[in-house]
Order: sequence, then C-alpha cells, then structure tokens
Amino acid sequence: MDEQQAIAAVAKALKRIPEENFSAWPGGWPDQIGMSLVDAVFSIRAVYKTKDPAKGVLGRAKSFRDAYPDAASDLECLRNLGEKRIRDVMGNGRTVGRYKSECIIEAAGSFLSLTPPVGSATHLHALDPDHKRAYTNVKGLGDVTYEYFTMLLGQPGIKADRMIRGFVDTALKEQHLAPVQAETARRIVAAVHAAERPDVELQKFDHAIWIYQRDLPKSAK
Repeated sequence: MDEQQAIAAVAKALKRIPEENFSAWPGGWPDQIGMSLVDAVFSIRAVYKTKDPAKGVLGRAKSFRDAYPDAASDLECLRNLGEKRIRDVMGNGRTVGRYKSECIIEAAGSFLSLTPPVGSATHLHALDPDHKRAYTNVKGLGDVTYEYFTMLLGQPGIKADRMIRGFVDTALKEQHLAPVQAETARRIVAAVHAAERPDVELQKFDHAIWIYQRDLPKSAK
C-alpha cells in the first residue's frame, strides 16, 4: 500500500470531525503516575465516563485519588496499597481473566524493579524500551494501553485502539485501500496530525478522532 495515499485518505476523512472535538480531551493525569496507571488499566474495554460517576472509570478514578492521594504520584505507595484496596474503589474489572487491580500491582512492582527504578512521572520515558517492557510484560497489558498510560501522563502519543483503527480503516475503505495494522494506523494518524493540525496537541488530536468514532451509529462503524 502507498502510505501517502493512505495519509491523504485519512486527511480527507478528518474534515468530517467537528471542531469542538479537538478541545474535548479531558486532560489526563499530568505528572501523576499512579493515577495514570490506574486509569489506563481500568479503561481497558470499559465505559470511561457516565452520568453516574460511581459507574464510569473517570468517576471512580477521581474517588480513588481522593481516598489515596499519596498513591496518585508514587508507584511505591500505590503498590503498597495492595490490589484489594484498589479493587474496592475501582471495581472488579478483569483483563484476560485477571483482576485489573492485580495487573496494576504487578506493573507498579515491575517499574520499581528497574535500574534505576521508575516510581514517579519524572522517571518514566515513553520511548525507553525497558520502561515499555515493564508494562507490556504484565499479562493483560499491551502496547495500546502503554501508549494511553504515557498520554495520560502528559507525554505525546496516539492510542491506536479499535476506535482509531476503525476511523483509519473506514477512511481507507472509502478510497478503495486495504485496512492496516495498529502500528501503521498510528503512523498514518501521526502524519495527518503533522500535516493538517499541528496547532492541536497530539493527545487532543487523537481524542478528537476517538470520540468522533465512538459516537457514530453502530451501522456506520
């Protein structure tokens, strides 16, 4: 596939996204590594925001931060809470059969076991392969949510999940082009961002596409 054709196809589809979408990014948890980890893991195949804050990931995450403020920015404090306290606030969500709270505890321990350890936001570097492996080696966690985890921390990124890939693949299909894998979709979206909307932060650009795709009628996805 000619990647320039793919970039042009996605750039054309981008024109359908309402301008207000580009300012809808909820902001993440800049410099709060504990909250970013909790949010990223519990967001896996979950409803993020609901009218009842007790049921959505975001509302529960805010309650968690209020209950355990020291764990918000310190992975050692987060790990020391134990998975049961996390689960009591965040719920019994699972990924590949494991409690998400267990994955969080394991990931926190994995980050802390690095040399030098990663315990706070200033220690984590999204592109460091050791940092990425500390997350993705945990059963139930992967590349896409690692990207989201670093985005929540305030580091630029694109989460090539099913919404972003769905938008890209639809745009390609409209131009009679074949669908692409996640990494290619990520690269195409990054190129479209640089060419079409460099005025918008990358996280906000990603989120604009995400909510557009999320809100489409099922028949259009």
